[in-house]
Amino acid sequence: MSASESLDKCITGKDGAAEVLEKCITGKVTEANALPQLLHMHRNSPRDVVAAVSEKATCVVQQADCGQVAMRAGTFLINVASFLDMQSSKELEEAAASVATNGSKKNIAVGSGAASTVSMKVSTVSKSLLEHVLLLSGGKNRAAKDKAIRAQGCTMIAALLPQVPGHRAAEEKLLEFALDRVPSIREKAVRGLTAVSGSSKAAQIALMARTTDSCTVVRASAVRALPVSASTAGTLLERIDDVEACVRGQLFMRLADQPAAVAELGPAALARLIAGLCDRISSVRAAAGQAVDAWVEHLGGDALQLLERCDLTGDEALGEAAAGALAARYPEEGARVAKLWLGRSTVEDRTGTLPDGPAPLLFARLAAAGLSEDSREDMLDASSIVKRAYAVLEASKRAGTTGMWHDFLLRQLLHVIAQADICDESLRRHVEQLAEAILSTAPLPKLNIIEMGTSAGACRVAKSAIDLAIVIVRKVCGLVRFQIPTPAHQTLEARSSARIVMLLSEISNPFETGDDDVIDGEHPFTTQLSLQIEELNQSIEKHQKAKEGLEAQKKRALAVEDYIKAHDIKEQSTKNEKSLTELKSERERVLSKRDDVCLRTLMIVQALLRWSNSDIRKDPALYGTLDQILKPMVNLPALSKEVEVAVIYAICLFCVRDGEVAKQHWALLLAILRQLKDAEINETDKQVTMDGYPMKCVIKARAAICARALADCARLHGAVLESAEIISAASALSVVPFAARQVVLEPLCGWFLSFGHMFFEEHLKEPLLEIQWALGWMLVEAFRQRRPLDDELEANQLMKSTSTSSRPEKASKQSLEKPDVGDSEAGKPLEDGDASVDLAMAARLTQFFALLPKLPGKHGAPMLSLAVESIAECGLWRKSVLLPHSSDGKTHWVRSFSWPELFTFAHERVTPELRFRLWRCSLQIGVSSPALAPLAEIPFALAAVAADAPPGAAELLQEALELGADAEAFGPLQSRLPQLPAKKKVLPPVVGVGIPMQGAEGKLLRAPVDGANAEKECRAELAELGINVEAWAPADIEVPKMMPAHHKMRLGRKRPCSALGGV
Repeated sequence: MSASESLDKCITGKDGAAEVLEKCITGKVTEANALPQLLHMHRNSPRDVVAAVSEKATCVVQQADCGQVAMRAGTFLINVASFLDMQSSKELEEAAASVATNGSKKNIAVGSGAASTVSMKVSTVSKSLLEHVLLLSGGKNRAAKDKAIRAQGCTMIAALLPQVPGHRAAEEKLLEFALDRVPSIREKAVRGLTAVSGSSKAAQIALMARTTDSCTVVRASAVRALPVSASTAGTLLERIDDVEACVRGQLFMRLADQPAAVAELGPAALARLIAGLCDRISSVRAAAGQAVDAWVEHLGGDALQLLERCDLTGDEALGEAAAGALAARYPEEGARVAKLWLGRSTVEDRTGTLPDGPAPLLFARLAAAGLSEDSREDMLDASSIVKRAYAVLEASKRAGTTGMWHDFLLRQLLHVIAQADICDESLRRHVEQLAEAILSTAPLPKLNIIEMGTSAGACRVAKSAIDLAIVIVRKVCGLVRFQIPTPAHQTLEARSSARIVMLLSEISNPFETGDDDVIDGEHPFTTQLSLQIEELNQSIEKHQKAKEGLEAQKKRALAVEDYIKAHDIKEQSTKNEKSLTELKSERERVLSKRDDVCLRTLMIVQALLRWSNSDIRKDPALYGTLDQILKPMVNLPALSKEVEVAVIYAICLFCVRDGEVAKQHWALLLAILRQLKDAEINETDKQVTMDGYPMKCVIKARAAICARALADCARLHGAVLESAEIISAASALSVVPFAARQVVLEPLCGWFLSFGHMFFEEHLKEPLLEIQWALGWMLVEAFRQRRPLDDELEANQLMKSTSTSSRPEKASKQSLEKPDVGDSEAGKPLEDGDASVDLAMAARLTQFFALLPKLPGKHGAPMLSLAVESIAECGLWRKSVLLPHSSDGKTHWVRSFSWPELFTFAHERVTPELRFRLWRCSLQIGVSSPALAPLAEIPFALAAVAADAPPGAAELLQEALELGADAEAFGPLQSRLPQLPAKKKVLPPVVGVGIPMQGAEGKLLRAPVDGANAEKECRAELAELGINVEAWAPADIEVPKMMPAHHKMRLGRKRPCSALGGV
């Protein structure tokens, strides 16, 4: 054998390939020099090169714990496989091109052989390396225990899968890695599944599951990898509200990559996505801009066409945000649309033309608002806008038109008129006439009475066409919203109010009536209609009784087989039914006519009170509406509930504006709020009003309005109201039933922030149990565990079913079956079941309690301490007990709120003296309920803050153990506190800020029996105040026979070493 042959064998053999790989990995040879050598070896001996690469891959995976070195080596091997396969593909293409060029039989034969040879080499290296790495990773349903080895294998499989498409085993392995307990491995698996996400349904399902991963990086990678389609759009859109900006940004990057997928997005979802241009994070705004630009380009470069795809009327605030973002991003197109619809029209009939959708006018209005003042005045043509507004108003009166649609168009035009500069006298008169026409004939907004007491409902009402018309009337009178009060200003206010009240008199007493309406001249128009409705109600009731009587007579006639009499009764029943139908139809007509007049009048009064800066005591027209319109309207016979709620809302606005009016109506507001408790006692769930509203919803709407009014009046008119009246407002807000607790959360927060010092001073003199109770359940609401609705229902039902007062044989069955929502108030987590509102309210309550200790004065931190003590003393702490719930063959432990989170939150924000009180009430629970306290994780909560334990905590714990607390559960806590002498035990004095603490003489904790009796007494006192604590948290809960697994791990309940063979 010659020397050249020997050298060539060394270079092309397996050892030569391994040597080149080793030198490149160790850095002795650069990758640029190593790859050509390996290519030369691969051409001569492909099997040896594949064997060398696989052998080196084995070393890399085995030494995966080397960290970055192993990762770089694995990357190099993947690059080698990719390079060799790519060069083989090029050789195949060149061979195929040569065959096509030469065309000779000889070349064809040679080329065919070459092609077959190269075809064999195309995927040899990558596929062989992939299958070898799969073998090293354990294969199907098997994996290494070392997370470094799993991570290295997952990385190499994820990188090789795109080079070997359609490899089923690699895909299945990545699906397994996507469920790994290590987040970094899950993230690498998600990146690998990107290559098959478009063709594999299993990969799409796995990626959809990872979009809700607890790790931010995994969620971001899954969102970026998941293709947009009809089946995945819903999952992707859920990430628009992700708390992490990187996840939201990756969502928009994914959408920008597939602009054609805009057709898969619904109108509401598209509006929410476009509103991402207003995100608080700049990187998300930039990513959203890329997605919007891609959509606009896909739709032909027209931003208005994109906006027309959005739902702009379902959620008007969201639609306005989306339109404003597009107008700001495309100012030139916005200016063009604004000039088209709001500028001077060259065609006379153009002003009467209405757009085909809400998008053009909304886009035009927001684009005009973004212009400079000079540009806006040059572009707007107020006279054309007024004519277009008249056209919209006339269209709304025609039969078969949608009032909501035209109301939206009308409000957009009124917004523009309110912004325009009206300096011409003729134009001013036209604008004023338009405003009066709108007040008289514009369609009324359709607002559910349940929304009247909410912030969202109040905002919607304040943006109605009636409100905008009031703003325009004030504008033409020379008035603005915020103006320094002067005598001249007050004169203008009184003149403007008198003008609007005169219009009210015309609305309430119309000159023309229908043929069936009789005007006697003795009663106002609405009173006459109300009397007609009352007469019709009496007639309907009479015919209804006659119908029931005829039905009974018919049954008796049929029973005795008197068919002739039964036939006569049937004819009488038919006539009676016909008369009854006519009476109901007439009642609906008269009721609609009466309610339209009343609601229009009330909405004008409400808008006037909202926008007026007048001193109502010096404004006789405005102040006179209280005695001349509102109070008589309350006493109308057969008053519908919708009008009743609107009247109460208007009276509450008067109370907020004037302290004397509030003082006069204070008892009325308290009585309406207390009807919530009466409704719970009288069980009004199934009662329905004449209007079709559930009576319970009407009572709740009235109470919500009065609750806000009481809190606002107390804050605004504290100098006029007496302290007893201010305290009475908090007492009434505090005793609401469990199902109506959401009604009073915001008013209570406002009251405590303003009058917390007053409550604390009165509480030191005489305990105000109901207000302290309110602090407690509000704190529980702040830390309520947010779960899906079914889990929340199960948690409350478990507490009910595990109560010792229930039948034992049904307890286990009820815990497994889906509970009936109507069984009890405790089984209803939220009345309306809106999870987003629930989460937002919990966040606001957390902010409230975090702000409470920072308030000026010394009452903030003690109020937080009183809230925790209230939870412990009245039994609300039982809502934090973990209870087993079986579903899908697994046992889950559920609770309503987390005691450790609540206790840690309060412990960090109070002084050391008050911390002692928190420890005392917590340990008292451990004494009174030694079996349930560990399930509420009270020992764990105390152990978590043991480093900041107050002085005397060790003595307090020792006393609790002596009184019967669970020594095993409190063992970890005892080991973290200072050890006390065996005999000498000194109890510290009661410390605090003067809040009375009860206990046996010389003792800080009560005995178990005394503690249970104290809780019963507390519940009895609250019951006397009208609070049904049992509906919030049952007093007796059956102790589960098992212990949560994580509790066993914390307590160290493991098998002894001898059972495992020793060490």
